[in-house]
Amino acid sequence: MVVAFHANTFILPDRFYDGKGAGKFFNFGYAGVEFFFVLSGFIMVLVHQRDFSQPARVQIFLRKRILRIYPIYWVVYLTLTALYFIDTSRGPDHARDPEAILASLFLWPMSEPPVMMVAWTLQHEMLFYLVFALLVLNLRLGVAFFVTWMAGCLVATQYLQQSYPWGVLLSQYNLLFLFGIGAAFGYRHLTEPLALTGFTVGTILFAAIGISESFGFIDWYTPLRTWCYGLAAAVVVAGLAAGAVSPPKWLSFLGDASYAIYLVHLPAMTIGAVFATMLGAPWGLPPLAMMLILLAYAALVGSIVHLVIERPLAVLTTRRVQQTNAKNH
Repeated sequence: MVVAFHANTFILPDRFYDGKGAGKFFNFGYAGVEFFFVLSGFIMVLVHQRDFSQPARVQIFLRKRILRIYPIYWVVYLTLTALYFIDTSRGPDHARDPEAILASLFLWPMSEPPVMMVAWTLQHEMLFYLVFALLVLNLRLGVAFFVTWMAGCLVATQYLQQSYPWGVLLSQYNLLFLFGIGAAFGYRHLTEPLALTGFTVGTILFAAIGISESFGFIDWYTPLRTWCYGLAAAVVVAGLAAGAVSPPKWLSFLGDASYAIYLVHLPAMTIGAVFATMLGAPWGLPPLAMMLILLAYAALVGSIVHLVIERPLAVLTTRRVQQTNAKNH
């Protein structure tokens, strides 16, 4: 969804069709981010619920999260930053600012977006991991802090400007993790018929919210729209986890590669569009056809990065950690 959104918003109109995209339908592709945050909340509880109130597990939890997010991100981000230094006409205005580069490297919130645009979601993700670590340290303390944080995010959307630092610390997006946590505690209570119903209704609701906004049927209040997406996504995730459908292997593989695809899709499409234009693109094709080519291309590049870089990096870093732990013991 995010790849389609960026292709429709940036690549097609800027590179191929003089301001024209593939259609309004793809304008709500950004909501893949909302789904991502809900899924993150779900997965954290699913994987680490047994770690609650286990202080000895805090270090292990944070190490796993850091190794999942940072290594491949650093590879892509540092490569992109190097390209910005080689071609100084490219990238955002602060792409060559040392402070912004360092803050972006560690996903530290700052007054400007990260140098690598899509990394803004990872800032929220790392913040969520830090708060979640309190649940692992002490369940009561963690619940108290988490509830306070959620309440703060709810109030801040009404009474505070979403500027630095509140735009990250108390963002409307942070509440989406709560929807995912709810799905993690609720999906086991779904029967197979209920799971299928939830998946179907949630998918229809998610699409209806997006279509109503994209085509101007409803003038949404932004936080309410975000939370409606979150509710629909939570129902979809719960239904899937309860066995609503069995995904094919190729789709499961794309799920494994989705983080790499997310990180590389925008620079890959941008660079690919330059070469495609040199070869005469769009070759008389309509925008929708070019959209499909861009989606396939971005998925292919991301999958290659996943297989060639991300997966070996994960094996290497895990092995190094295991060797360090063995020495310490």
